[in-house]
Amino acid sequence: MDKILLLKLCVYINLIIMFVFSSLLFIFNKYDSSYFQIGWSKNFIFVSIEIDTPLRYLSLCGFIIVFNISEIFLNDIAMPLIQFSTYNPYKRVINDFTRIELEMYSNVIFFIQTTKRFIQIYVTFSQIDIALISLLSSQTGVAMAIHYLLDKKEFQNNEQYIHLPYNTEEFIPITVQNNL
Repeated sequence: MDKILLLKLCVYINLIIMFVFSSLLFIFNKYDSSYFQIGWSKNFIFVSIEIDTPLRYLSLCGFIIVFNISEIFLNDIAMPLIQFSTYNPYKRVINDFTRIELEMYSNVIFFIQTTKRFIQIYVTFSQIDIALISLLSSQTGVAMAIHYLLDKKEFQNNEQYIHLPYNTEEFIPITVQNNL
Protein backbone atom coordinates (compact mmCIF):
# COMPACT_ATOMS: atom_id res chain seq x y z
CA MET A 1 0.00 0.00 0.00
CA ASP A 2 1.19 3.51 -0.79
CA LYS A 3 2.80 5.21 2.24
CA ILE A 4 0.89 8.49 1.77
CA LEU A 5 -2.43 6.64 1.41
CA LEU A 6 -1.69 4.61 4.54
CA LEU A 7 -0.83 7.75 6.49
CA LYS A 8 -3.99 9.52 5.31
CA LEU A 9 -6.11 6.52 6.22
CA CYS A 10 -4.64 6.36 9.73
CA VAL A 11 -5.07 10.10 10.24
CA TYR A 12 -8.67 10.20 9.00
CA ILE A 13 -9.78 7.19 11.05
CA ASN A 14 -8.22 8.64 14.21
CA LEU A 15 -9.68 12.11 13.58
CA ILE A 16 -13.15 10.62 13.18
CA ILE A 17 -12.80 8.61 16.40
CA MET A 18 -11.57 11.72 18.27
CA PHE A 19 -14.42 13.83 16.89
CA VAL A 20 -17.05 11.25 17.86
CA PHE A 21 -15.59 10.83 21.36
CA SER A 22 -15.30 14.59 21.93
CA SER A 23 -18.85 15.13 20.70
CA LEU A 24 -20.15 12.47 23.07
CA LEU A 25 -18.40 14.19 25.98
CA PHE A 26 -20.33 17.36 25.33
CA ILE A 27 -23.62 15.65 24.44
CA PHE A 28 -23.71 13.59 27.65
CA ASN A 29 -22.13 16.28 29.85
CA LYS A 30 -23.49 16.74 33.37
CA TYR A 31 -23.43 20.50 33.67
CA ASP A 32 -22.81 20.44 37.41
CA SER A 33 -19.49 18.67 36.83
CA SER A 34 -16.38 20.45 38.08
CA TYR A 35 -14.47 19.20 35.02
CA PHE A 36 -15.96 21.85 32.74
CA GLN A 37 -14.91 24.78 34.93
CA ILE A 38 -12.27 27.21 33.77
CA GLY A 39 -9.63 28.89 35.91
CA TRP A 40 -9.05 28.73 39.64
CA SER A 41 -11.79 28.07 42.17
CA LYS A 42 -12.42 26.49 45.56
CA ASN A 43 -13.69 23.41 43.68
CA PHE A 44 -10.50 22.92 41.64
CA ILE A 45 -8.36 20.31 43.38
CA PHE A 46 -5.28 19.11 41.51
CA VAL A 47 -3.70 16.06 43.16
CA SER A 48 -4.98 17.19 46.58
CA ILE A 49 -3.76 20.78 46.04
CA GLU A 50 -6.46 23.44 46.02
CA ILE A 51 -5.97 25.70 42.99
CA ASP A 52 -7.84 28.69 44.35
CA THR A 53 -5.60 31.65 43.46
CA PRO A 54 -4.30 33.09 40.19
CA LEU A 55 -0.71 32.38 41.28
CA ARG A 56 -1.42 28.70 41.90
CA TYR A 57 -3.34 28.41 38.64
CA LEU A 58 -0.61 30.11 36.57
CA SER A 59 2.06 28.03 38.34
CA LEU A 60 0.15 24.86 37.46
CA CYS A 61 -0.20 26.00 33.84
CA GLY A 62 3.54 26.79 33.66
CA PHE A 63 4.40 23.40 35.15
CA ILE A 64 2.17 21.62 32.62
CA ILE A 65 3.70 23.51 29.68
CA VAL A 66 7.28 22.70 30.73
CA PHE A 67 6.26 19.13 31.61
CA ASN A 68 4.70 18.50 28.18
CA ILE A 69 7.47 20.09 26.13
CA SER A 70 10.11 18.09 28.02
CA GLU A 71 8.00 14.95 27.47
CA ILE A 72 7.96 15.50 23.72
CA PHE A 73 11.73 15.98 23.58
CA LEU A 74 12.24 12.85 25.67
CA ASN A 75 9.93 10.77 23.45
CA ASP A 76 10.86 12.19 20.05
CA ILE A 77 14.58 12.85 20.39
CA ALA A 78 16.01 10.75 23.24
CA MET A 79 13.80 7.68 22.96
CA PRO A 80 14.67 6.84 19.32
CA LEU A 81 18.34 6.73 20.31
CA ILE A 82 17.49 4.10 22.90
CA GLN A 83 15.01 2.22 20.71
CA PHE A 84 17.33 1.98 17.73
CA SER A 85 20.17 0.78 19.95
CA THR A 86 18.43 -1.39 22.55
CA TYR A 87 15.31 -2.74 20.86
CA ASN A 88 16.54 -3.21 17.29
CA PRO A 89 17.25 -6.97 17.03
CA TYR A 90 19.25 -6.47 13.83
CA LYS A 91 21.70 -4.00 15.31
CA ARG A 92 24.18 -6.28 17.02
CA VAL A 93 27.15 -3.92 17.31
CA ILE A 94 26.72 -0.79 19.44
CA ASN A 95 29.34 1.91 19.02
CA ASP A 96 27.73 4.92 20.70
CA PHE A 97 27.27 3.56 24.25
CA THR A 98 28.82 1.10 26.62
CA ARG A 99 26.53 -1.71 27.74
CA ILE A 100 26.15 -0.17 31.21
CA GLU A 101 25.34 3.27 29.76
CA LEU A 102 22.75 1.90 27.37
CA GLU A 103 21.12 -0.24 30.04
CA MET A 104 21.07 2.66 32.49
CA TYR A 105 19.65 5.16 29.98
CA SER A 106 17.06 2.65 28.77
CA ASN A 107 15.81 1.97 32.30
CA VAL A 108 15.88 5.61 33.41
CA ILE A 109 14.01 6.81 30.32
CA PHE A 110 11.39 4.08 30.76
CA PHE A 111 10.98 5.08 34.44
CA ILE A 112 10.61 8.76 33.51
CA GLN A 113 8.04 7.96 30.81
CA THR A 114 5.97 5.78 33.14
CA THR A 115 6.01 8.37 35.91
CA LYS A 116 5.07 11.16 33.49
CA ARG A 117 2.13 9.10 32.16
CA PHE A 118 0.89 8.79 35.73
CA ILE A 119 1.06 12.59 36.19
CA GLN A 120 -0.60 13.17 32.81
CA ILE A 121 -3.65 11.24 34.00
CA TYR A 122 -4.14 13.87 36.71
CA VAL A 123 -3.65 16.66 34.20
CA THR A 124 -6.12 15.20 31.73
CA PHE A 125 -8.86 14.54 34.28
CA SER A 126 -8.45 17.66 36.41
CA GLN A 127 -10.31 20.34 34.45
CA ILE A 128 -11.09 21.07 30.78
CA ASP A 129 -8.92 24.20 30.52
CA ILE A 130 -5.93 22.41 32.03
CA ALA A 131 -6.44 19.53 29.57
CA LEU A 132 -6.56 22.04 26.68
CA ILE A 133 -3.41 23.83 27.93
CA SER A 134 -1.76 20.41 28.10
CA LEU A 135 -2.87 19.60 24.57
CA LEU A 136 -1.64 22.92 23.15
CA SER A 137 1.71 22.77 24.93
CA SER A 138 2.24 19.18 23.75
CA GLN A 139 1.45 20.22 20.19
CA THR A 140 3.92 23.10 20.48
CA GLY A 141 6.61 20.72 21.72
CA VAL A 142 5.87 18.28 18.90
CA ALA A 143 6.11 21.04 16.30
CA MET A 144 9.49 22.12 17.71
CA ALA A 145 10.80 18.53 17.79
CA ILE A 146 9.58 17.78 14.26
CA HIS A 147 11.15 20.99 12.96
CA TYR A 148 14.44 20.15 14.68
CA LEU A 149 14.48 16.57 13.34
CA LEU A 150 13.48 17.54 9.78
CA ASP A 151 16.16 20.24 9.67
CA LYS A 152 18.69 17.40 9.96
CA LYS A 153 17.33 15.57 6.89
CA GLU A 154 17.77 15.92 3.15
CA PHE A 155 14.75 15.46 0.89
CA GLN A 156 15.33 14.01 -2.57
CA ASN A 157 11.78 14.10 -3.95
CA ASN A 158 11.19 17.75 -3.24
CA GLU A 159 9.12 19.41 -5.96
CA GLN A 160 8.84 23.16 -6.22
CA TYR A 161 6.11 24.91 -8.12
CA ILE A 162 6.15 28.00 -10.28
CA HIS A 163 3.12 30.10 -11.07
CA LEU A 164 2.40 30.68 -14.74
CA PRO A 165 1.82 34.26 -15.89
CA TYR A 166 -1.37 35.66 -17.43
CA ASN A 167 -3.71 34.88 -14.51
CA THR A 168 -3.80 31.14 -15.09
CA GLU A 169 -4.46 28.89 -12.14
CA GLU A 170 -1.95 26.27 -13.21
CA PHE A 171 1.18 25.31 -11.37
CA ILE A 172 4.04 23.38 -12.95
CA PRO A 173 6.13 21.09 -10.74
CA ILE A 174 9.86 21.55 -11.08
CA THR A 175 12.00 18.78 -9.69
CA VAL A 176 15.09 20.13 -7.98
CA GLN A 177 18.21 18.02 -8.29
CA ASN A 178 20.74 18.28 -5.50
CA ASN A 179 24.24 17.44 -6.68
CA LEU A 180 26.00 16.96 -3.39
